[in-house]
Amino acid sequence: DMDEMEGADYGRNFAAIYEASHVRRRSIVRRESTMSVVVEETKDQLAPSQMSRLLTLLRFRMVAHYKDGEFLGTRFGDKIVFSILILSLYWGIGGNSDAQSIQSTAALLYFIAAICGYGAAAFVPSLTLERSLYYRELSDGCYAPATYYMAKFIEEGVLATITSLIFCLVVHFGCALQGNFFLLFISYYLTTMMGIILAYAVAAVSPTMEAANAILPTFVTIWMFFGGLFIVFDKIPRGWYWFSWTSFLRYSWGSMMLNQFAGEENGSLPVFYGDDGQAQNILEFYGLEGKVMGSIGACLGLLSGLIGAFSLVGVLGLMFIRHDKR
Repeated sequence: DMDEMEGADYGRNFAAIYEASHVRRRSIVRRESTMSVVVEETKDQLAPSQMSRLLTLLRFRMVAHYKDGEFLGTRFGDKIVFSILILSLYWGIGGNSDAQSIQSTAALLYFIAAICGYGAAAFVPSLTLERSLYYRELSDGCYAPATYYMAKFIEEGVLATITSLIFCLVVHFGCALQGNFFLLFISYYLTTMMGIILAYAVAAVSPTMEAANAILPTFVTIWMFFGGLFIVFDKIPRGWYWFSWTSFLRYSWGSMMLNQFAGEENGSLPVFYGDDGQAQNILEFYGLEGKVMGSIGACLGLLSGLIGAFSLVGVLGLMFIRHDKR
């Protein structure tokens, strides 16, 4: 080939010889075929969307947790224990019309809401124990903080549907509670999710699990004073009254009380007396009336708003607060 090209007036011009050679043509064909493969591989290696990453977390992490006996035990254990305790103490009390039973039922509903706050301590390790793994995967670009938080939210939300349904079935029918079962379930479910979200928010901003477990029950206890049972809303000092609107127990207990007593015979009985000596039913006595506290929809809406607010705190904590030391 070289001799033929030299004879074709190329002389010793090797660049021109290479341009006209079969070697160059084969090289071009091989390069183009290789580039097409590289382009296809590059297309396949595009970063997955956050939705895809969320589904991956749910597919592997959530399913694995649902097969873990310890994980399930901490979610079902307290529901079983408290449902048995409540049945043994309050069996059939919901339909009674005497003053003591009415007051005891009101206290029962408040206790049901409160245990969702204290039981949330079981969810604190869900974030704190995975903190090192979360930081490593976040640095590797596996997902965004909001994606990780959403995976946790869905994981607990799905399971809370089952645990709340079981608990409400036992309590509603065992204690002969009145009102709509579905509204009781929704109220309890949202309160459970509020406890979980509160635990996540505290865990996200607390440096250690010990600190989170100390802060969480402190918040819940403070809010218990402003829930409406221990001190009625009308008797809360003016300087503190605004704080009662931040208590999730106010809306949870309010919706359960309205569902239990509104429109029922024992809910209209004058079993209390106001400052003016006028007889009051239980809803009037506790101030569960008006456009806000007299509406189940308003109570559940405000409770949902608190869930959204503390979810934002948890996401921002995961995004901007780092507890690792370098």
